[in-house]
Amino acid sequence: MSSPPVPDDFPLRLSRRFRRQQAFAAGYAPLSSRVCGLVADWLETGADRDPVAAWLLVAGRGRASFDVPLLLLAGLHRAVLAGEPAVAELARYYPSAGGTLDPAGAGFAAVLRAALLALRPQLSAFLGAATVQTNEVARGLAWLLPACFPGWPEMHLVELGASAGLNLVADWRAFRLVDAAGRPLLADLGRGEGDPFVVEVAGEGPRRCPHPLPQVLSRTGCDLAPLDLTVAGDAQTLAAFVWADQTDRLALLRRGMDSFHRAHRQGARVRLHRVDLPSGLTGFLNEHVAFPGDAPILVSNTYLTTYLQGRGADLRPQLAAWAAGQPRPVLWLQWETLWQGPRPPEFGWLGWTADLWQQGGHRHWQLAWVQPHGARVQWLPGLAEWARFWRDRGR
Repeated sequence: MSSPPVPDDFPLRLSRRFRRQQAFAAGYAPLSSRVCGLVADWLETGADRDPVAAWLLVAGRGRASFDVPLLLLAGLHRAVLAGEPAVAELARYYPSAGGTLDPAGAGFAAVLRAALLALRPQLSAFLGAATVQTNEVARGLAWLLPACFPGWPEMHLVELGASAGLNLVADWRAFRLVDAAGRPLLADLGRGEGDPFVVEVAGEGPRRCPHPLPQVLSRTGCDLAPLDLTVAGDAQTLAAFVWADQTDRLALLRRGMDSFHRAHRQGARVRLHRVDLPSGLTGFLNEHVAFPGDAPILVSNTYLTTYLQGRGADLRPQLAAWAAGQPRPVLWLQWETLWQGPRPPEFGWLGWTADLWQQGGHRHWQLAWVQPHGARVQWLPGLAEWARFWRDRGR
């Protein structure tokens, strides 16, 4: 007797994912929230009754349901930023393109539907081939601040999930840490031009950076689909992954791109490699992180594991095995969801952790909790322990 057919749960999973993105964005990205909510409505209506649902269930099949809303938002935004005629009416709702109309208005649903149906061929191609891109240039703080503590004169810098490599040149941007309790300024970091990115910190931690930033000898990154910022289309794709109603984040990204090009012109070259993580990590490290000399290696990743198979659990054993065999210090700094252990102070916050392999030993610290976009940090006792560790070694 043959088994009964397995029910297709993709429509339900996809509609739920759009609904979750609607709720997640509601507080600070009303346009993005409205788009996700309408698409969820149409998916719930069903493919047999709604043409948008029928198209999206075909175009999105084979992709993780988590990715599809992010890719659809980016695909639409990309067309708006490119000024395509098919989205001229939709652009009037997009603050990133100068739009001022309210997406909560009655006419928005019809405009969105028309744009989606008109763009079906190119959006299908984008949903089928694009990779969700990380574009939060504030996340470079993940390595920039801790790198000031060891007192190393120089180091090599490596980023996993580097996208276009913007955070590999975080030292070419300006960051300012300010105290949430109103106490004096903590630190200015980086050599960026213009206004700094301001990070509000709470809790007890060091009041200054004890050492200058090491000289960065090389900047190497890997990504499943690295973007080349010297190509206009790639730069536009990266910008499109910023939600269209978050113009401050888009401005910050563009400043990050300007810093990237400035660093590139002055010799701070970024080298990116196409790698499928986590399976390709060991090969990447052995082939592309085999640097001459004995300068320490600093590895970083931020908000990467959410997108990896098994939530990136295979990264740690691979990196630990490689690092333990290195004749030089290896420091691994992360901003990632802590899938096990203590809960963050606010939903969605990331653990800022540090792992050090040195002279045959291994140490681990959780330095802080951090808001995913890097705007707020809550220090933990691990930061003082981290500072004390390096201070004691320097005596």
